[in-house]
Amino acid sequence: MSSTSVRSAVSRRDLLLLLLGVGGPQSRAEGLGGITRIQKLLFLLEKEELVVPSGDGFTFEAYKAGPYSSKLYDDLELLENLGLIGRNIAAEGTEEEAAEIDLTFECLIGPEQEKDDPTGPAADAYEEHRFYLTGKGLHKVQSLLDDGKYKPLVDSVKKIRSRYAEHSLSDLLYHVYTKYPDMTSESEIKEKVLRRRRP
Repeated sequence: MSSTSVRSAVSRRDLLLLLLGVGGPQSRAEGLGGITRIQKLLFLLEKEELVVPSGDGFTFEAYKAGPYSSKLYDDLELLENLGLIGRNIAAEGTEEEAAEIDLTFECLIGPEQEKDDPTGPAADAYEEHRFYLTGKGLHKVQSLLDDGKYKPLVDSVKKIRSRYAEHSLSDLLYHVYTKYPDMTSESEIKEKVLRRRRP
């Protein structure tokens, strides 16, 4: 984490809701696809906008697909259990993304999940999920947006979303890997990511 990062009064879960909820009505309804994409957007929010949620934040570490925080899995599960977010199976990745980076389940699961589930992934573990705000979640995000104290934070989230949310996963990973090479030391897909070049 950058020494100039600032702890925000916002919790990890509220920050995650804001990441899913800022932007126009269409982006709120569509949500964000893939835990890997959400991981990288939260990482870039910390690194490029210096936003770190209260407490100990997400505490990113280098792992199999770059910057990783096991806390994100817990937060997504809790928000889903609270009825604030939902998930559905996203469309399959494009052929271009599949050809450029072979992101297998083993590359993306966290160390805790690996140890806890020695039998391997469930049948649906290979499916990419898109996370979106429920009606209850939209109401919660609106209350966060209405709170003036979060305006600078909301502006930072909007900047990260506008810069990177529409990138292909390949381009997003390429940016993270080239700009933050210290977070690629454990990556099993590093060569594939760095081999590609954006036009």
